[in-house]
Amino acid sequence: MVPGEHVKAETSNGGLLGVFAHPDDEAYSVAGCLARYTDEGVPATILCFTRGEAGQIAEGSGATRQNLGVVREAELRAACAAVGVTDVRIVGTPDGGTEVNDEGVGVIVATMRELQPRVVVTMEPLGVTRHPDHIAVSKMTTDAFYRARGESSDAYPERLYFNALPQSALDAFSAELERLGIPPFASPDDPLAPRPAPDSSIACVVDVVPWVERKAAALRAHVTQSMEMISWLPQDLYPAVLGTEAFQRPFPEPASGERVEGDLFAAFRDGDGKPA
Repeated sequence: MVPGEHVKAETSNGGLLGVFAHPDDEAYSVAGCLARYTDEGVPATILCFTRGEAGQIAEGSGATRQNLGVVREAELRAACAAVGVTDVRIVGTPDGGTEVNDEGVGVIVATMRELQPRVVVTMEPLGVTRHPDHIAVSKMTTDAFYRARGESSDAYPERLYFNALPQSALDAFSAELERLGIPPFASPDDPLAPRPAPDSSIACVVDVVPWVERKAAALRAHVTQSMEMISWLPQDLYPAVLGTEAFQRPFPEPASGERVEGDLFAAFRDGDGKPA
């Protein structure tokens, strides 16, 4: 096959493909959606570019700098299993050194053409925290989406979503922490602190409260990263903080006046309300 050649898929697996930079990115971004949709029988795959070998090592996790990549890959697989995902793939680019290139785009295109998912999810273009790896993977996923579709209007994948943190959600979270006397999640001066998106840019907000305990289990599976939010977030705040997942929708772009969706698969429901 010629790189970039468009081959129209005859059928879709009806699934969801999530493409992320590091183990635990998927848990914060879409773990609730993964639990929801796999419960409905939707095939789901996570493609992770790095093994997170440059990340932190929580005290007592048993990991070392030498084996952290291996340990974090195992954590990723355990986290995905907690939300019903068994198809987990690692590209193997360096943590902290993932760059936009044709090889990376090609890996994503090949995965899209193999799986023929209806929905693709990655982080928004600034990577939520502006981590260079997040930004690179978002860019490559976006490029791959359009390359895989080619010029056809009825090709797969059909929808591209960017996970994003709405400004209103960050404001509400910060206010709740202040009320409880809990220090802020991250200093605004931290270069990797979450950066919110304007609420007006959000096209889809998925209610995952019924799956919030499984999302929390996915987050806890990333033991080496346990000093992060899930280790200190009070359990009674799980629904408020973890109970929705928000997305921008670059393709197809929302029509003027279109209401915010509540379902990544809203366009594909059959008469019984099941993902078709």
